Amino acid sequence: MQRKRRKKKRFGVFLFLLVVCIGIGIMFVPWAMQPENFREVKNKINGFLYKEDFPDSYNAKSLILVDCSDDEIFVSKNENEPQIPASLAKLFVIEYASTLADLDSIVVADYGAISLTKPGSSVAQIKEKEYFLHNLFAAMLVPSGNDAAYVVADYCGGLLSPQAESCQERVRIFMENLNLHLQQQGYLDTVLYDPSGFDMEALTTTLDLKEVVYRLLEYSWFREIVSQNTYTATLPDGSTQIWQNTNAFLDPTSEYYNENVCGIKTGSLSDDYNLIVLYQQHGKEFLICSLGSQSDSSRYDDVNFILKTIDESYYLTQ
Repeated sequence: MQRKRRKKKRFGVFLFLLVVCIGIGIMFVPWAMQPENFREVKNKINGFLYKEDFPDSYNAKSLILVDCSDDEIFVSKNENEPQIPASLAKLFVIEYASTLADLDSIVVADYGAISLTKPGSSVAQIKEKEYFLHNLFAAMLVPSGNDAAYVVADYCGGLLSPQAESCQERVRIFMENLNLHLQQQGYLDTVLYDPSGFDMEALTTTLDLKEVVYRLLEYSWFREIVSQNTYTATLPDGSTQIWQNTNAFLDPTSEYYNENVCGIKTGSLSDDYNLIVLYQQHGKEFLICSLGSQSDSSRYDDVNFILKTIDESYYLTQ
């Protein structure tokens, strides 16, 4: 009888410990599976299994790290796979619009263009008044204002087709010509239907984004705008508007703040979170393009890990 009791007691203890272990496992495993947790361990395991220097433990659907000095790609994940650009589409819009008009061109923000902004969009609080074109570019880049994107498309569409009578027609004409421009410039995997990027049908790749950013980085005004945490725009009438950058790497109050990050752009739509970062380290500039992360934090965690990799990697200093 005593043996049976001891066996039952042992079995009860074993069963209790088993339940506890299962409970801990249920809580721990999902946490451990998050891309930002145990990343170094995962990288070592994947590196051993697949003999890769940069194994895939990133949350982003597509991602590249490139050395801007020689265009060498050090990290690559599905770089040719089309993804939703979201607000990163504004980079292509700005690059094309800058070929159509001078930065100091005065643009009248029409109510019809502003009203095209879709509900739930990020806005720059564009008013029915005059703006310099570079004001509107800043409004698109810093707070990612969709309202500014429609005003720019409306203005440029009018330049392309002065006879166009409505805002909708001018925006349509601008987008048609923009897509022709994309093909001519070699952005063969990019197609856009809305100047703000608020469009689930639009597509681009990290490689196309790399190329458009390269072109924009040739302009000092672009570098100045995207590098600022807060941007003060002086309008033609002398009034000002102040915009806050959506890039947490530029925000001194953010846990992600990094003084070596020089901007560039965020974007998100539905469940896709995108981020492009220009990073200065070792006397070089590095560009990280990340598309399709599952959350706001995971896109920053992915890129933050890459920034630390750059800081600590000897071969990236050569």
